[in-house]
Amino acid sequence: MTGSRVAVAPRGPLRRRVLLLGPAVLLAACAQPPLREHAMSGEDSWSGRLGLQVDEGTDKSFSAGFDLSGNADRGSLTLYNPLGNVMATLRWSPGVASLDSPDQQLESDSLSALVVQLTGNDLPIQALFGWLKGVDVKVTGWEADLSRIDSGRIVATRFSPLPGAVLRIVLNR
Repeated sequence: MTGSRVAVAPRGPLRRRVLLLGPAVLLAACAQPPLREHAMSGEDSWSGRLGLQVDEGTDKSFSAGFDLSGNADRGSLTLYNPLGNVMATLRWSPGVASLDSPDQQLESDSLSALVVQLTGNDLPIQALFGWLKGVDVKVTGWEADLSRIDSGRIVATRFSPLPGAVLRIVLNR
């Protein structure tokens, strides 16, 4: 990743906190974050719960409430713990992305690098906007099941690169 600048801060605290929340999220599976108002009127926005299960075991899995707004070029993703507290906010626009959490603030010219920093996995954030609109955006190594989008559910499976992973999204209605 040449030309990418990532401000390096201790990876451990945020990542451990996010990964350790899995059991707590299971206990509070019915809890949902409060609905948020979005600053820009008319922008696309979604909220709900997401879970990422990686085939390497529970220490690699991730679950959180979320608010997502904007589009693939300019947007924000906020993740919440089961109590509705902000765990981290990821913002991006052309050429710059930032990650803010209680433990660290990072900036990069690569959205993917910050997604990996946050979740431990490279997730197809750009394709997610299409999937949420019911458009089967093709991403190398991923396959999205949009058959339940009308009920606010998406399942995307990563076959490549290994390890495999399953991203589940349940939207608030």
